[in-house]
Amino acid sequence: MAVGTDPDQGTAESRSPDPPSSPGRRPWWVWAVPFAVLFAVLCVRNRFLFTTRLYEQGDAGANSILIEQAKHFTLLTGNYSREHFHHPGPAYLYVQAAGEYLFQGVLHLVPTAWNAHMLSVFALDCAFVALAAGIACGWTRSLRGAAACLAVFAGFVIAYPWILNSDWMPHMYVLAYMVFIMAAGSLAAGRMQDAWIFALTGWFLIHGHACFLLFVPAVTAAVLAAVIWPRRRRLKAAARGFFRAQRRNWIPAAAISALFALPIVINLALHWPGDFGKYISYGGSGRAGGHGARPVAEYALWFWWPHHHAWLAPLLGYPAALAAARWLSPARLRGFLLAMLAVNVVSSLAFLLYAAAGIDDLTEYYIGYFYWSAPLITVLVIVLSAVEALPPRGELAARLGTGAALAAAAAGVAVLAVIPGTRTGSTNDIDQALPRVVATLAARAPGQVIVLRIDHPAWVETAGFLVQAERTGVRACLDDPWFTFLMTRQFICTPAEAAGGRAYWFHTPGGLPPHAPVLLRFSGIAVVPASP
Repeated sequence: MAVGTDPDQGTAESRSPDPPSSPGRRPWWVWAVPFAVLFAVLCVRNRFLFTTRLYEQGDAGANSILIEQAKHFTLLTGNYSREHFHHPGPAYLYVQAAGEYLFQGVLHLVPTAWNAHMLSVFALDCAFVALAAGIACGWTRSLRGAAACLAVFAGFVIAYPWILNSDWMPHMYVLAYMVFIMAAGSLAAGRMQDAWIFALTGWFLIHGHACFLLFVPAVTAAVLAAVIWPRRRRLKAAARGFFRAQRRNWIPAAAISALFALPIVINLALHWPGDFGKYISYGGSGRAGGHGARPVAEYALWFWWPHHHAWLAPLLGYPAALAAARWLSPARLRGFLLAMLAVNVVSSLAFLLYAAAGIDDLTEYYIGYFYWSAPLITVLVIVLSAVEALPPRGELAARLGTGAALAAAAAGVAVLAVIPGTRTGSTNDIDQALPRVVATLAARAPGQVIVLRIDHPAWVETAGFLVQAERTGVRACLDDPWFTFLMTRQFICTPAEAAGGRAYWFHTPGGLPPHAPVLLRFSGIAVVPASP
């Protein structure tokens, strides 16, 4: 398959409309097939979502409180942090709100809102993998390059299935960051057609977690330096030529950036400095960072190889990838592979800085799951170098190479279709009794607000209760302002509500007073009438 040739940004050809075979016009199936195959595998392995009524609590319940706001286009911030602030933007939550509208409201494929949220997470993660295959195809100009990329991603998903099938936010950043690094390498090597992918993944990351306010600008600065340096002596002319000749590349990226920046800008205008002030306060507090070089290095190496002698993984992997890119890959691909490795170095340096100065507890590896990008990019460079070292199309070796790449991708997908990990583990915080609990307490307090007082660990079940009450039109609130960062101000009782509502305690087993009159139990929580 000949996809086209890479444009020279300074030539006359780059200033003319792209012909049909331009590298910017990759065949539709390069994106569609990986997406459709992976999404189908996830749907089949998680087919219970189409029939079983599931009701979320815990982190998923806290996110669903925000998703309810997103359904009314009032949500301006992201998911909560245990540091008592919200992350910069609501993009992931709007995706899940759109999934609820489509999969439950329009298509009626699933019986409950959370089931629809999971399908939307599957779709988003599969789309990220499809974008990776598209980037690889654009540079290799071959089916085997796209298949080899899919095989590498499938291998990492087999090792860490949660990055494809989980709605827990630390898992959801992983694929986006991997594709972001790939797109950064593509741009640094001169392929402007991938600017929209770079913008899309970068903004999803910024919306998802405050730490990406470090990583995305750092990588962007490296990309800009790579693009500008060869043109530094004629920078103004190059900039004018770019904006004139590359409209179909920079306009989509600018539109994506404007859309994703909008809720952040609105929130800052309404609530200056908003959560950004809390990010700065956290960064300057004693809770952030303060770690020495050795624990920081060990923390970073864990993502390369979570066993003894982890230092061997980058020590052997990086030189192997450099050698493969330099002496094995064809010339047309070499710049992209070397650029990905360079961006990977920038990402690694930023990660070391983040671990040293921004992470509070280096035993919490979930904070850095997205850094699995480092070994993935290294392996991807080696694999693409190897498969593209074969002769061009038409020769027996090339056909065998394409067959091997397709077989590897098919094998990876087949393994995903049967391993237990492909079935989502996000059902751990599910309680199907929540509608009954809400209905029971509402029936005991007709016309009154349900006022909840809780043992601290009962926040998990409380989040599920509140979102289910919201969906069924039952008025409920939590009488504890400390939980505002989790439940939002909407579900924190006002003094009038606390005084005039019907109050109940949610007790965990360790907090239940002796001889307390338990009304009902769910998820280990005992519901007790509160004393007047």
